[in-house]
Amino acid sequence: MVTFTVEGCGHCETLKEGLRTLGIPFNDINVSRNDKIGDMVEKTYKCYSYPMVVLKSPTQITWLPETELLPSPSIKTYFSIYGLIDEIFNTYNK
Repeated sequence: MVTFTVEGCGHCETLKEGLRTLGIPFNDINVSRNDKIGDMVEKTYKCYSYPMVVLKSPTQITWLPETELLPSPSIKTYFSIYGLIDEIFNTYNK
């Protein structure tokens, strides 16, 4: 799983701490330190808010705080960080 975060984002920190607490491994990419990656994920997912989460296995799912993309089984919009953490936990532990 990959998280895309920005520096100084409280929601990003809460997400990472929640994943660590639950023992869910993730690779964090701080887009504040890499504008090219930030531009790429924003363009790909039509989302300009963070954090974004991409899970490849056991199921391909991308969670976004907002997007212009239509929801689908692989693109989901979340409304709270704690709800996102719960969804990740439930998906990851299937």
